[in-house]
This record gives sequence, C-alpha cells and structure tokens, in this order.
Amino acid sequence: MEVIIANVDDVIFDIERQLEEQTGAQLLPFPGMDKSTYSVCSFHTRGACAKGASCPFRHVRGDRTVVCKHWLRGLCKKGDQCEFLHEYDMTKMPECYFYSRFNACHNKECPFLHISPDSRMKDCPWYDRGFCRLGPLCRNRHVRRVLCMNYFAGFCPEGPECKHMHPRFELPKPQEDKNTTQRSSSALTCNFCGETGHRASHCFKANPQLKESYNVSRALLFLLQLCSA
Repeated sequence: MEVIIANVDDVIFDIERQLEEQTGAQLLPFPGMDKSTYSVCSFHTRGACAKGASCPFRHVRGDRTVVCKHWLRGLCKKGDQCEFLHEYDMTKMPECYFYSRFNACHNKECPFLHISPDSRMKDCPWYDRGFCRLGPLCRNRHVRRVLCMNYFAGFCPEGPECKHMHPRFELPKPQEDKNTTQRSSSALTCNFCGETGHRASHCFKANPQLKESYNVSRALLFLLQLCSA
C-alpha cells in the first residue's frame, strides 16, 4: 500500500491555500458580534488583517494570560474586546475563589487553579541572614539553604547561577504606618485651647509666658513624683 500511494508532504492543495488566505470569508453584518466559537485570524497574528472589526475570525491579543470566567459560562459580552482569554487553557485558568479564601475546595473536578498559600509567602530576610527572633510565629517563609562559602570568602565565580545561597545583609526598610501616626496626633488634646491634634507646649494660641509656666509646672510635677516614689 505504501508503494501505491505517493508521498504528498511537499504538495500544497488548493483548499489549504484558500483556508490560509481566507478566500470566500464573508464580513460580519455588523461589528461586535460574538466570535468566541470561531477560529483565530491568521492575518491578525501577523499584524496584517485589514478587515478590522468586520473580520469574521477572532482577533486574539498576546497579552491575555487568564481565561475569562464569564466566557466559561457563556456570559461574556465583550467578545474580542475582552481583556481575558476566550480559550479553554488549564494552565491559564483563573484562581479558585473557595481555595484562595477558605483554603479548601470540595469540587474534585474543579477547573480553576488551586494556588498553595505557601507560594504567596515571601522569604524572611532575617532568617536568610541567619536568625529570626519570631521563629515559627513569623509570617514570612523560612527556607533552609546551603550557604556559599566562596561568597562568604568575598567572591563567587558562579554569580547568580550558583546553586548555593548568597545571603543579602541589607534588610528592607520597615514601612511606616501613616494611619497610626495620624490617630496618635489626633488623640492629643491641648490644655490651653482645648483643641485636638497638638500639645499645650506647641499651642500656637498660647503666649511665651504661658508656655514657660506650663513647662515649669510639668518639671515640678515630675520632681514631686520622683520624691514620692
């Protein structure tokens, strides 16, 4: 049978050429129609489709990385203008709500991604330096690694491709809680004017004599407390 049938791998049939050139493809009667079940436009992937919104094939953008959850249920109305993928790809499915919120999903055939909470944790910078005082109560991840002795000596020829750890000795700056600062300043009450947000020693309504007498009275009160103790 192999002798009778000739090899046609190098032969291009007319129907293949017509499909590639989209011969006979009719334009859409009006733009905005649902084309989620249609094939992808080969000209648009090369940036050469001149039909625009009237093209009967799908114009897929390459920056879409997550499958549209509304398209999965047949409820997406955006069509090609949707910022999510209209394609069933298990590796690009959206995250499972129940697993991300409750860390449990009872659907054995759940099509959504189950991302482990451990993968969201950041590495502890204190532990990477050698010691973390919080221990198991630390909310960051403690990963045991083998330290690179060449790096400790001063130079590692393998650089970032080294299989051992190169610890960073600088620590990230702690983030200041602006809300706490605002709450603490707003809780202060001035003894002179009765307004909140500042102390009596910094009251702009009090004259210098009053401020000086207030500071003297505070010093005397402090001395009396020391003597009584």
